[in-house]
Amino acid sequence: MAGPVFPWRSGNRFELLIDGPTFFPCMLNAIKQAEQQVDLELYLVEAGACADAMVQALVEAAERGVQVRCLFDDYGSLAFTLSLRQRLIDAGVELRWYNRLRWHQWGRNVYRDHRKLLVVDQSWAVVGGTGVTDQFWVPGEGVSEWHEVMVQMQGPLVADWQMLYDRQWRANLR
Repeated sequence: MAGPVFPWRSGNRFELLIDGPTFFPCMLNAIKQAEQQVDLELYLVEAGACADAMVQALVEAAERGVQVRCLFDDYGSLAFTLSLRQRLIDAGVELRWYNRLRWHQWGRNVYRDHRKLLVVDQSWAVVGGTGVTDQFWVPGEGVSEWHEVMVQMQGPLVADWQMLYDRQWRANLR
């Protein structure tokens, strides 16, 4: 019988963040305070005001010398424009896609990984169900079209999420 994915360790702190107007400012603030590393994995990324704010924060972090890595689902990021992708690349952000679409293997395209994860400086993380779209958050608005939650974490557990991210990153070399 298999044990838990992550063994329980004391010293962790969690906070439930409900809806985009709550969790996106926390995520952007964490990116703005990053000193060494920002790792972002998303399924759904679409052009719009939410993506503009996220891209700007990632670009600024990269320009400060922070290592920024983004891993986006190939299908889920189809509406993430080339100009936004280029802004990230020009700033030095490492950008990769996972679950690449394979036009000759339609059946494989239905198997998607919907993980959403942000890890900052290997000490702060948030995981949950959001996408970077205006449905989840429009900067300056106090309500969102879509109800979603994220869990903010600090403590030893963040190293486990970092390990998962690193494994997925290595598996998706281009």
